[in-house]
Amino acid sequence: MSRGKSTNHLSRKTRKKEKKAYFLIVVEGETEKNYFTSLKLELEINRSISIHLFSADGGDPLGIINEAYRLFQQNIRQSKNGKTPKFDQVFCVFDEDNKPEKYKQALTTAQQYNFTAITSIPCFEFWFLLHYCYTTSPFFNYHELCPKLEAEMRKAGILKPGKNYDKSDKSLYEKLQPNQEIAINNAIKLENKHPNEDGCTNPSTKVHHLVQELKNQKDFK
Repeated sequence: MSRGKSTNHLSRKTRKKEKKAYFLIVVEGETEKNYFTSLKLELEINRSISIHLFSADGGDPLGIINEAYRLFQQNIRQSKNGKTPKFDQVFCVFDEDNKPEKYKQALTTAQQYNFTAITSIPCFEFWFLLHYCYTTSPFFNYHELCPKLEAEMRKAGILKPGKNYDKSDKSLYEKLQPNQEIAINNAIKLENKHPNEDGCTNPSTKVHHLVQELKNQKDFK
């Protein structure tokens, strides 16, 4: 009596055919680009995910959305020619950055394009702060938040006494990563206690949604 094919063999074959997730992430500046470059390197190894990361190199929230739209349209043209897969999701990472009108325009435009806005108020560094403490205290801007972040990083031994936070530090992700789950839990707690449906709550961040989305992609076996 002949035996059927191994179910293990079939399951492996099925997994090989699984479509690789293809994401576009457009960020605001050097700090965000360094952070997500390190996360990308960590996640793309043996995972069913391909991350295309671009920096819009500007402090204008609406400019982030416009650059994402340009890249998205370019991708559509290339995918029709069979040169590249079509993006599954587009994420735009930006801050309020004391530009409330352009920030609100950016949120509206992202929604119109069906892009996911990954926002932080007052700045991306608030996500870093949540790695070390939970707070609901609003911050007017980056310059008001930075001393608090530096104090917490010194307390944790990440910054040596007398050293200041460096936005361009390419090893920030590696320094923060051991506390990533703490940051995610603090961000979730903040959302539960201070709802942020309109994306305009101070302080707030949605970076944990993107981190979780990327980390939840299936591993290749």
